[in-house]
Amino acid sequence: MFNANPSKTLLGYLLRHGDLKNMNVWDGWGDFDLSEEGERQVEAAARWLSFERIGRVISSDVPRTNHSAQIIMDVCNVACPFIMSEPNLRPWMVADFTGKPKTPENIAKFQKYIDDPSLIIPDGESRNELHERVQVIWSYMTTPYKGLITVCALHNSVLKSLMGLDDIREAVSPGGLVSVWMDAKGDISFQIELGDMNTERGVS
Repeated sequence: MFNANPSKTLLGYLLRHGDLKNMNVWDGWGDFDLSEEGERQVEAAARWLSFERIGRVISSDVPRTNHSAQIIMDVCNVACPFIMSEPNLRPWMVADFTGKPKTPENIAKFQKYIDDPSLIIPDGESRNELHERVQVIWSYMTTPYKGLITVCALHNSVLKSLMGLDDIREAVSPGGLVSVWMDAKGDISFQIELGDMNTERGVS
């Protein structure tokens, strides 16, 4: 990507995995995988990234992000020959909500955990705990493999937490790409490169 602002350095890209076979349930830490449409969405992102030289691809360790990461590996110019799997980049641990349909009744029950970031989902975690856990990403983004950018295959909940957008529906649409930049002071900024943000309040 052309850098129009030389005071900032491109660290890499955050990829949201594509659509799942059922987008109307909470996926959580479940073994949900991409639908055919989800594969096409990630393939479009891979084509967009194919013009970049990538150091390594990092993924959370669940099927939908591993599948997305493998598509990037297959299409793009990646120096590191294997995907780095990072369990701490898993999505929000929503425990018993996993697999449940996103009915108005269930969404109303879930909303209190969005509204209060310190409230822990029983047998799961709070938004604050999610936020602390996913900070591990910066140890990868700021130590580039062979000096090249990093691509991370992630989840909507992780993207929202990293970007400080927990209250909105979508940080970026499925298969979307967010570029990550660092300025001379070490401050991080984000820019959507592919896909759209949904700023409506609530559950995606």
